[in-house]
Amino acid sequence: MKKMKTNNSKIRTISIIATLFLGLLIGVKGYAQKTKKSVLANMWHLYAYKVGEKEYAPKKREKDDFILFEEDMSFVSTTEGKREEGTYFLNSNGGYLEFVDNKGDRLKAFIISIDKETLILKFDIKEMREVEVHYKSHIIVPNQ
Repeated sequence: MKKMKTNNSKIRTISIIATLFLGLLIGVKGYAQKTKKSVLANMWHLYAYKVGEKEYAPKKREKDDFILFEEDMSFVSTTEGKREEGTYFLNSNGGYLEFVDNKGDRLKAFIISIDKETLILKFDIKEMREVEVHYKSHIIVPNQ
């Protein structure tokens, strides 16, 4: 009888530890997603393009390009003077954003890197799959 109590006690202890660990993992994952979303909610100005090791400055017609991510999951962007609005979805597991404009067109962009000052995306467009698009949270003139 004593051996059975010991086994039940061990099982209960393992069960409690597993539950606490699972709760901790869920909490950390939720915090990481919340943190990425809060860092993303910002105005990001186009800074540069990078292909391989080579970095390129935006063209003159792109100098005012930006993406503004709102916390309510809406966005406003300007690309070569063309303004677009819509909503976005942040998939933390897959590390990507999905944009849906007001016409219902969808665009996926993979998040290569994000911090308070820099956002690096790779857009899922055939012609641009090898291009990293670099954004800054404030305007900086890249080295030419």
